[in-house]
Amino acid sequence: MSSFESKKNTALSDPMRKRIHALLVLIIFLVSFSVYFNSFFNDFVYDDKVQVLENRWIRDVKYIPDIFSKNVWNFQGETVISNYYRPLMHLIFMFNYYVFGLKPWGFHLVNILCHAGVSVLIFIIASRLLRASSSPPRLKTEGFVALLLSPPFVGAVLFATHPIHTEAVAWVSGVPDLSYTFFSLLSLYLYMKSEEGAKGMYPLSVVSFSIATLCKEPALVLPIILVAYDYIFGKKEAGYLPFIKRYIPYLIVTGVYLGLRYHALGGFSPQKSHIVLSASGYIINVFPLFMQYLENLLLPLTLNAFHVLHPISSIFETIGIVSLIVTAAFVIVTSIAFKKKSTICFGLLVIALPLLPSLYIPAVGEAVFAERYLYLPSFGFVLLIALALSRAKAVNRSVASGLVIISLAVAVVYSAGTVGRNALWRDDLTLFSDTVRKSPDAATPHYNLGNAYAKQNRLDEAIIEYTTASSLKPDFAEAHNNLGSAYLKRNRLDEAVNQFIAALKLKPDFAEAHNNLGIAYGRQNHLDEAVNQFSAALKLKPDYAKASHNLEICYERMKTMKR
Repeated sequence: MSSFESKKNTALSDPMRKRIHALLVLIIFLVSFSVYFNSFFNDFVYDDKVQVLENRWIRDVKYIPDIFSKNVWNFQGETVISNYYRPLMHLIFMFNYYVFGLKPWGFHLVNILCHAGVSVLIFIIASRLLRASSSPPRLKTEGFVALLLSPPFVGAVLFATHPIHTEAVAWVSGVPDLSYTFFSLLSLYLYMKSEEGAKGMYPLSVVSFSIATLCKEPALVLPIILVAYDYIFGKKEAGYLPFIKRYIPYLIVTGVYLGLRYHALGGFSPQKSHIVLSASGYIINVFPLFMQYLENLLLPLTLNAFHVLHPISSIFETIGIVSLIVTAAFVIVTSIAFKKKSTICFGLLVIALPLLPSLYIPAVGEAVFAERYLYLPSFGFVLLIALALSRAKAVNRSVASGLVIISLAVAVVYSAGTVGRNALWRDDLTLFSDTVRKSPDAATPHYNLGNAYAKQNRLDEAIIEYTTASSLKPDFAEAHNNLGSAYLKRNRLDEAVNQFIAALKLKPDFAEAHNNLGIAYGRQNHLDEAVNQFSAALKLKPDYAKASHNLEICYERMKTMKR
């Protein structure tokens, strides 16, 4: 008798199995919730400060037309260029704002609930996929413990606890990855139900896909995933026409989305790349980048909020050759599994397809590699683990029992890693202290750590970080401006003026730097120069209240001096 089975009862009634299934759903939900519980105490960090605290769009429903007709960053101003169109992010933040105000715990609660929902969906979908595969679990003859430790359950627990997800879940601004994954998986589940004959599920699947596209761009790969599902698991029908008809609504949604995106962005990818490479350089660096994603999925040992890309200049470099071999092996295994209509193919495609947009280096942000991009792909990873457990169970249940125990032990280790990683996302100081330690040669983490120090009035430490940032990236206008501000607070006026001038040489339309330079000139009693700078700031930003106030004070001082 296997350790999976009860000696007294090797078969359970349908009602009992349904109750156990509900219990597993509850356990997965609670595990997902508990490993992120300590993130409730986290503050707004990193981009949250801008996307939430400084986002006027989320504070009034009158901005909903702007949310759907402009790029994701246009709440900062009409001139801001972005490659992203994500209206649902703002709507989710608007919901959070109206329910919780600006209390961080409320925003974290929504993220955690979304993550728990995704984990439950993964359990439900994996259960159906494994039942449809060539080696399904024998649910009707299994006992209580076997169902309690079923491969889909183990896979869902691994997903719920995987530390790679901390960036998406513990960071409020990670909500686009959470939401597009949730609605993509919901669309897949509803599509599967419609294939089983459930009424009304198909249109709901299309609606869910529509919502997913408005959350984040990688949702657009879902129709390809649906095609793969039909090819591997779907009903066998004569001819291609019945299959093609199923996908037409998804293609229409895709077309409408692309039209909205083009209108909002003024093009498909208007923002220039942060990483400047040759055309061949962009191509050959896809392979190391893809391998880096696989490495972090398998072994999440080097988690970092700001991974630095070290581009290769030739595919014949060691990392280039190794990554090319790894990528080729991935493609070959996927192709073989595709020909065999294997569930392995489906898992590998779910890993690779959502990563495709993030592998297009010219269109991604400054941090080319980001852990949150692995949120949906990790479903493919845990599906493959569940499939391996299922097949091991069919061959040797004792071996399978051992593998399940090992997997759950890994989940415990994952949980510890996730809880520890959550703590680093507590505030900007903890996050960027860790990031600077792991990416000491990147300017942005030093800049952000400088901001964290400046906020606590630890000016000497802020000056060190701003200086480091500006030396690592001499064209970093914001670092020069903030360094000047720190000098200004220390009353080191000449140094402050030099930094503000440096910032304006790099970015002449930098209204804040004009205002700060005006303040520095004012303290040096160079009032005419101060007036010029405040006026320049207001010309660039007519509603700039600080510059307007400073200009009035400057004029008053000039009047007083003339008396």
